[in-house]
Amino acid sequence: MGFLSYGYKAGKGIGQAINKTKTNVPKTEIGKKIRDLKIATQKSKSSLAKLKQTAFEIENNKPITFKKSTKKSESNTEAYKRIQKDNTKVIKSMIDKATEKKADGGRIGRKLGGGTNMAKRKTNVQKIKETFAPKKQLTPKQMKIASLAGNKKKIDGPDFEKLRSKKV
Repeated sequence: MGFLSYGYKAGKGIGQAINKTKTNVPKTEIGKKIRDLKIATQKSKSSLAKLKQTAFEIENNKPITFKKSTKKSESNTEAYKRIQKDNTKVIKSMIDKATEKKADGGRIGRKLGGGTNMAKRKTNVQKIKETFAPKKQLTPKQMKIASLAGNKKKIDGPDFEKLRSKKV
């Protein structure tokens, strides 16, 4: 059974509202004036309806629906500044995210545990280099402390014990 076998005719009743709605773009001067007149009559009808609604609410002691606004409307420069401020925040966050070398999305970096801790985690090569790297040199003050127990290149527990016993 096809689409047309159920009695539907193509183009009949489908999209009629769209086809019947016509745009109002006048080409002549008279057409433009008629359009402006129609717009003005609609505005006057709406303002009259608002006036009647307000009069009804005043007579019946109801809360007024269409209150007069005392707020200052936003100017174009204020709107521009507000939008610029919002845009700079968004762009700054995008740049910060791009400059971070953080894995993003999916299962990136999950092999060794967490995705965000990968930058902090040391690889085996780094651990080996740290273990067998030459030790840091002691400062002159640290060398004085180390010389108390004997070995000038290494600070031990006995060094601290001697320091404590001297202070007491």
